[in-house]
Amino acid sequence: MFFIGLLVWLIIGLAGGVLARALYAAPDTEPALTIVFGVFGAFIGGMLGLSGYVHHDANPMRFGGLLGAALGAILFAMIYHVAQRKAT
Repeated sequence: MFFIGLLVWLIIGLAGGVLARALYAAPDTEPALTIVFGVFGAFIGGMLGLSGYVHHDANPMRFGGLLGAALGAILFAMIYHVAQRKAT
């Protein structure tokens, strides 16, 4: 069950990166890097979402983990796009 939850986080990260790219595309951003930032954000957000359950049941399929993964994926990908837009 734990491994399936991590795969769900990966899928959420991929979807978050694609969504951030569709909503806010800066001219010089790389599509692959946007997706990488989405996946990275999903894992960071998912871990932060599970931080309250560390001593109980740290299952990635909990609501906090899934919500953290979704918000982290979109947030990290959007930060990349905003930073890239400001740099050009």
